[in-house]
Amino acid sequence: MNCSRRDLSFLFPLLAAARAGAQEETPPVLSTTKVYHDRQIPWEGNDEKKGRELFLGNTHQGFTVEMHETMLGPEVRTHAPHAHPQEEIIILIEGTLEADLAGRLENVEPGSAIWLASNQMHSVRNAGTTPCRYYVVELRGQTA
Repeated sequence: MNCSRRDLSFLFPLLAAARAGAQEETPPVLSTTKVYHDRQIPWEGNDEKKGRELFLGNTHQGFTVEMHETMLGPEVRTHAPHAHPQEEIIILIEGTLEADLAGRLENVEPGSAIWLASNQMHSVRNAGTTPCRYYVVELRGQTA
């Protein structure tokens, strides 16, 4: 089979995409019992909105799980309402959240947990005058 330079030029984007996909890292297996110390996990962002990933990995049963912490300044919304296939659990530690759960608004106090079901619209907003802090656990399903 003869290929011209023009024919080959159509292949370059496909090869680049295939290489990029192959370079995506698979999260490690969370095989060791471990403490993730507060002082060792850096924050990214600013006083309005910042976060940090505590861990991301696969369980021995093949499920991907991720946990992160977020701090929101007063009146700050995380993002516009959105939906995604993975379930999430939000655990509010400090402050007051207003949860938008598929268009239904609900105030959330510290110590409360929010279950976010798969493919349902949601968002949260700091409804207080002081920063709020919460943990998110994402259950991403089985790895391929």
